[in-house]
Amino acid sequence: MDIGFDPTAVRTSAEGPEFRVGTRMRWQDNDFANDGANVQGDKEFLYVQAGEAITGLGYLCVVDSDCVAEMADTTSTAPGAGAGARCGAAQAAMASGGYGWLQIYGRGSLRTLASAALGTELTSSATPGAVDDATTSGLEVISGLTLGTATGGSEATNDDAYFNYPYVGRTL
Repeated sequence: MDIGFDPTAVRTSAEGPEFRVGTRMRWQDNDFANDGANVQGDKEFLYVQAGEAITGLGYLCVVDSDCVAEMADTTSTAPGAGAGARCGAAQAAMASGGYGWLQIYGRGSLRTLASAALGTELTSSATPGAVDDATTSGLEVISGLTLGTATGGSEATNDDAYFNYPYVGRTL
């Protein structure tokens, strides 16, 4: 399917950006087999520059006002650093200074810590790029994220996450 961009495409700082940083692209992931089994619905992505190396698919990032992204953790989401900042999940690994896409809307992949439950608030964690369902005082809620399926017994990328323009919310 030709949609004008590849959300898994990345570029190095030497190559420069393929799109203007801050560009948003949206697509509708249709069920071409017409069997109802593969419908993903609308998805939206934000083009960013990596402020640090980003590990890979599903790693949650915090995006500043210049559309520079770093992996979300308890430092980058802390009050005074990331409160209210937009978030999105990387679609591929990015080198520091490189360029790529973050998913900000629709069903996608999200890195979570072990046993993250569905239907719970997701929070930042000490593990860069991974969210949790912990209720520890001092963690930041990542509003606009939910899991459709619980994550198993180890840290993993959950392919049944739902993004609704996530951002760093309140502190527990």
